[in-house]
Amino acid sequence: MGPARNTRREGRSTGAPHIDRWECHCQEPPVLLATYDERGTINIKARDRYWTVQGMVTARCPKCGAEQTFDPAAREPLG
Repeated sequence: MGPARNTRREGRSTGAPHIDRWECHCQEPPVLLATYDERGTINIKARDRYWTVQGMVTARCPKCGAEQTFDPAAREPLG
């Protein structure tokens, strides 16, 4: 499994929800797998496609090929 983890929060205007990044740290800079907010909505972009997901999701890092599972309720990658 790759070393995925969530890292920094992207700031928005005051009162707007914070957006967290789900990243794979197989290289520097880290590879963005998705973003998610405090409501548990996960946003994934791949090429010219966009997905909005609720609940647990599995993604594959486009650089190292590691499969990562993320549960927004736990706020941590599951590996």
